[in-house]
Amino acid sequence: MSYDRIDTLIFDLGGTLYHPLEGLVSLARKYLVEAGIEECEGITDEEIEKSLDIQRNDWLIKYMIDNDVGPYWEPSREEWLKYDRILLEVLCVDGNLDELAEAYQDRWDDFLENVRPKLIDGCREGLEGFHSRGYKLGIASNRFGDPTKHLEADGIAKFLDAVEYSAVPGYVKPSPYMLLEVARALGSNPLRCAYVGNIVEYDVVSAKNAGMLPILLAWMDPEQRDFAPAGTTIIDHICEMENLFTTNWS
Repeated sequence: MSYDRIDTLIFDLGGTLYHPLEGLVSLARKYLVEAGIEECEGITDEEIEKSLDIQRNDWLIKYMIDNDVGPYWEPSREEWLKYDRILLEVLCVDGNLDELAEAYQDRWDDFLENVRPKLIDGCREGLEGFHSRGYKLGIASNRFGDPTKHLEADGIAKFLDAVEYSAVPGYVKPSPYMLLEVARALGSNPLRCAYVGNIVEYDVVSAKNAGMLPILLAWMDPEQRDFAPAGTTIIDHICEMENLFTTNWS
């Protein structure tokens, strides 16, 4: 495969440039118990995961679609509390659900305020190398909230000329929306862009939907290799990309 036509590289964040955060299920269990719901300590991971899925599918996603929210929308505290209350109802929790939801959300707020994702070793140097050789660089990530403060803290924001993020249906990957928005912001033809991510279902599919070269970063989940369709470039670390994009390397 020839990579000579590529002049723009767009990256996912979690699992690609950054180590993934602790699992959602284990965090949910921890904060449920800390909020005073001790019986949740014995609930299985499958039960918690199913309850979280019900929240997303039966309320939050429907809420976003019904209210036609924009791509950068994120829930207010009041909306998160309703989300939490539904979780407690699905888990058949007894007690004052409003108070328990407040206590549970307090722990999430504290976590999100203080969490600091860890940049994967070698990623800063890789981005700096691509930037110095004239590649246009951007971010497209499924998430609530602007990640720029983390990018600045880790010294990589200066290499990135466009950052797109969303957790809103219709805008999130595997929709090509964010990838195409980055290409537009950078003045790049999508056919000259590569998108780098770690999950086939979201990242590779969105790259193909956008007409971009998909690059699967398989270091975190090697099993993703088995799901990659034809035409997908598979690597284990960003540093391997230097061997692919040789045209602008000296």
